[in-house]
Amino acid sequence: MTNKKIIWTFVAILFLLLSLILSFFTYKIIISPDYFQNIILQKEKYDLGLKDDEANLVSRHIDGVLVQAGEENYYPLGIMIDNHIDARPCLGLSGANLVIEAEAEGSITRYLAFFADNKELAKIGPIRSARPYFIDYARELSALYAHVGGSPEALALMKKDNVLHINEFYNGDYFWRADNNFAPHNVYISSANLYKYLEKKNLKQGKFFPWIYKDDLSKDKRAATSSIKIKFGDEAYNVAWEYDYANNSYLRYLAGEIHREADNQVISAKNVAVVKVKGEIIDELMRLELNTIGTGTAIVCLDGECSEGTWKKNSSTARIRFYNKDNNEFNFNRGTTWIEIVRNGKEIIY
Repeated sequence: MTNKKIIWTFVAILFLLLSLILSFFTYKIIISPDYFQNIILQKEKYDLGLKDDEANLVSRHIDGVLVQAGEENYYPLGIMIDNHIDARPCLGLSGANLVIEAEAEGSITRYLAFFADNKELAKIGPIRSARPYFIDYARELSALYAHVGGSPEALALMKKDNVLHINEFYNGDYFWRADNNFAPHNVYISSANLYKYLEKKNLKQGKFFPWIYKDDLSKDKRAATSSIKIKFGDEAYNVAWEYDYANNSYLRYLAGEIHREADNQVISAKNVAVVKVKGEIIDELMRLELNTIGTGTAIVCLDGECSEGTWKKNSSTARIRFYNKDNNEFNFNRGTTWIEIVRNGKEIIY
């Protein structure tokens, strides 16, 4: 009788151990989020026709482009680039992963270009001064914000909130002034110098939430043509985006001509989003106050079609997100996105 009890006890313990082992592997293989993420990535690779040696690809956080694991989350650089007519042509915008354009004074716009792909760009600029609303967009990516001085409000905000930034006034060794332009349109920097600054701060990995990305629609599902025009007020700063069906991207036009950089690179984007905001002039220098936080009307253009929806940004550090009329978040195409911040009352045609 004793032997039977021992045998049954042993069987019960063995059964319990096997159940625990089975439960562990069930969690790791079936329940674990990594399992589902792997299925999604495998489907992406299959849909794109990737070979075995192109395995282990993941979506880059800044723009959704598929890259090798370990290359998806470099710390983002945010660079304030001049668009004054005397500063043209600029350099670096065509290599950006994300660009935000907004007015600086009156109808004169400025760019906040983000780079988070470890790409080497020898000359980016010209670089100009900071504005408070651009800081809000830099903070949502926890980006390093490179600028040359700034408005009193912007400088006070960066000090108050301990914003990560690099100011040419106090870090001149990382910047240089070129002799081909007159001040203040002659300050440049390289991506290598900014990555040196990040290394000094021991910052390597990004700290932001990515948008949702998807593959391009097939040609038979894309619209044949579309465009969107933004009138900031002065013809020299008016913008248009024309759909390029063959490449499923949008070509940028500035002041009525294709926007080319100093090295003749044409500027284009896979996605274009227009954000309509409240804004007003706050001083005699025509500086603006723009409402970056809250919600409002948005227009999102991708795959040859422009759709109206809403934008939402819950705080200065929260990521701006875009939703269609059904309140579902837009899925962006993999690649560069441009966001146009436009004051209410400015004309938008699409």
